[in-house]
Amino acid sequence: MKCPIDGSELEKRMHENTVEVDACNECGGIWLDANELEKIQDVKINDYKEELARIPDYVGKSILMAKSKDQPLLNCPKCDREMERREYGYCSQIYIDSCVNGHGIWLDKSELKDLEVFYERSRMEAPEIRRGFFSSLSDFFK
Repeated sequence: MKCPIDGSELEKRMHENTVEVDACNECGGIWLDANELEKIQDVKINDYKEELARIPDYVGKSILMAKSKDQPLLNCPKCDREMERREYGYCSQIYIDSCVNGHGIWLDKSELKDLEVFYERSRMEAPEIRRGFFSSLSDFFK
């Protein structure tokens, strides 16, 4: 397969010793076949404590998202159809390029790491959000 950014040949690599991905040595992007992102999400090998301790740069990410909207759409390396660009999870502030035929997704350099940090942060915050919701619901009925 060819990189949708620069046309280089994609190289197979193991990510976290569990999922085989196709990576570009030139631009650093990664192609994930269907369901590979979910497999990566389930694996917790990399340690992101340092990134999780920092306050997220929501403004910087918003600027990057706005800029990426103006970039030309990429073609799927499997079927060569134009992919759709969308925010992953509606609140991650990470745009992914997704094959409209369901072949997979393209992640630009560092977006896989950003998604893994997003997953970890979501796992950490979910119990706090639930507690806050039930606490305010309890206060409402007092």
